[in-house]
Amino acid sequence: MPALPTRIARLGVVGLLLYALTVPAAPALADVRPGTDPGTDSGSGGTAQQQAAADQGFRWSVAPSNADGELGRSYFVHDVKPGQTIEDWAAVTNYGDEAMTFSVYGTDAFNTSDGSFALLPADEEPTLAGTWIELAPEDRSIEVEAGETRVVPFRITVPEDAEPGDHAAGVIASVAQDAVNAQGQLVRVDRRIAARVYLRVDGPTRPSLQIDAVRTEYHAPAWWNPFATGELTVTYQVRNTGNLRMVASGGVGAEGPLGVALGEGTPVQVPEMLPGTVYEYSHTVSDVYPLFWLNGEVTLTPEAAPQAPRIPGLEPVTRSDSAVAVPWVPVLVVVLLAAVLLWRRRLAKRRFAAAVAAAVAEARQEEAAARDAQAGTPAPADGGGAPADTPPAPEEQTGAGEEQNGPEDPRP
Repeated sequence: MPALPTRIARLGVVGLLLYALTVPAAPALADVRPGTDPGTDSGSGGTAQQQAAADQGFRWSVAPSNADGELGRSYFVHDVKPGQTIEDWAAVTNYGDEAMTFSVYGTDAFNTSDGSFALLPADEEPTLAGTWIELAPEDRSIEVEAGETRVVPFRITVPEDAEPGDHAAGVIASVAQDAVNAQGQLVRVDRRIAARVYLRVDGPTRPSLQIDAVRTEYHAPAWWNPFATGELTVTYQVRNTGNLRMVASGGVGAEGPLGVALGEGTPVQVPEMLPGTVYEYSHTVSDVYPLFWLNGEVTLTPEAAPQAPRIPGLEPVTRSDSAVAVPWVPVLVVVLLAAVLLWRRRLAKRRFAAAVAAAVAEARQEEAAARDAQAGTPAPADGGGAPADTPPAPEEQTGAGEEQNGPEDPRP
């Protein structure tokens, strides 16, 4: 009898071993998210002291500092002249639990389609302001102990032929590590943190914001409901055609004939735009009644970007486009009423023409009767006697006269 429980226990152990061999073990995943470039951390207000966090405890930051490592600036911001060279410092802080080796370098900046401030990928060489940033060979790869800060000096040399206006770049501290992706494959991950660099080259400034490619489309409601409203979608592009970085605010609205405001306007906030940046937006204005001819209008007021000198004299920019919106039920009612009125008018014309024709015929009959009366009445049917107004024969008149005027007979 004691052998039975022993056999059951052995079978249980064998079953567990088989289960462990047949079920694949989940790989231990490291955080493979690249370090956030400045400007991509929504909700941080674009602070330059970006901090990367990983499940393995790798955390660091890059921020502007002075030679002593004192912080206080959000970005590297300088007014420079062509041919000028300036020195600055970046503080790289290791918040992790072990030493890390960073690659430090400068590269070009640009705006993504959603308005973020981004930097070129590590495998792309800079061609713009990123090439102005120079580091000493010994500072391009640095090791920072856990909990310590390393101050990295660098120089910014402005070319002699640099164009006036704003130029953007970034100073990056990156860590390349091996990690396992979701498919269990070993990949090389380049985590990057950067601080923004804004340079304004001396010379003529041309602040200019342009609204292009405005398209308006009306989404009609159910045609059989005369009181329903639709939506007006306005698609447009905002282009920074000047040489200064700017932001803008405004709104999108809808108007009917004679400038009547329709629907509920949509507010618009355009994030920072570096020179040459183009954003495309699409906004919808709701509760718009179809009034045959609708106008979608975009109005934006440009301003200087954060931590940039104020730009005086900027005026609002407005562009619009039109769309046809037919209210079918009122149109059908009007068409039906017009058809009824036209039919009634034609019927009235016919009746009037018939009455005129009848009156003309009656007048002609009366005129014919009058002409017949003037021509004389025809002789009686029996042919006897003369008419009452026929004068007597001459003999009868003479005889009567003789009888009347003859001498009286003498009396005996």
